[in-house]
Amino acid sequence: MVEEKKIDYRRIAAQPDTISEIIKIDEDSPHCFGELDRLLRSDQGAASLVLRVANSVIYNRGHPIKTLPVAIALLGINVIRSLSILALTRSFFSQSKNKLIRQHVWNHSLLTAIASQNICMKMGNSANAEEAFVAGLLHDVGKILLFSHYSEAYLNALNYWLGKQCSSAEAEQKFLGMDHYHVGQQAVKEWKLPLHFVDYMGVNLDEFYRTDSEDSAHLGSVQLSLAAANSLIKGAGIGASPWGPEKRKAKLVELGLSREFCDCLLEDSFMQGLMKNELYQQCADVNS
Repeated sequence: MVEEKKIDYRRIAAQPDTISEIIKIDEDSPHCFGELDRLLRSDQGAASLVLRVANSVIYNRGHPIKTLPVAIALLGINVIRSLSILALTRSFFSQSKNKLIRQHVWNHSLLTAIASQNICMKMGNSANAEEAFVAGLLHDVGKILLFSHYSEAYLNALNYWLGKQCSSAEAEQKFLGMDHYHVGQQAVKEWKLPLHFVDYMGVNLDEFYRTDSEDSAHLGSVQLSLAAANSLIKGAGIGASPWGPEKRKAKLVELGLSREFCDCLLEDSFMQGLMKNELYQQCADVNS
């Protein structure tokens, strides 16, 4: 039995306090734009990436966006909040040039975020689509915290789960004595994120369940979108060894999606659309 490792939740490249504050900003507050502008200015890398992405085809509305206040006013608080968290989580990975980590953790997280957002909208829940995007970005934060503290052991775990085709959590327990679900649960507490984020960052998404909490409709739609996106991207061989067509569909059906909707998600055009998404093209290579 491997002794459980210790994690310092403050030892990351990004600022967890900033992530927490950005997530908690009240979009109905008259001060929300100014507060987001202040937070972004505290991280030059985040501000730079937000402006770059805001000027991309996917968001730009025909006018160059040169300042953060203009970007916030044009794109709205929810989109800017998502881009801000994208920039900050991206910095988790910027120091690693390991191809396996970039493919199976960062690219997996980014594609899961984009897919989760798309799936949420396809299910008619556009109001929750931005949170579905953020949930996708943060759902595997536990993995990068483990890697940032114990890189050699984590790479051993990564190679093990890809080679044995077991779950990442099983391999993490074998080599580190803890798994990314436990670390994700603790990160929600340590970073003072909204408590329901534990259902994105601290649970096995392959075992999706519906909650009976007061915000069950909101949480359920986001978590289901996230679980479907996570399964879809893992099945494609990004975050796990690739699955065959029958297993990929069976996994999605197990989440409660209709077979027709599963067929739609499994079409080559859907995955190709994710890979061609300008946000993915701009941010997939963290060292660019």
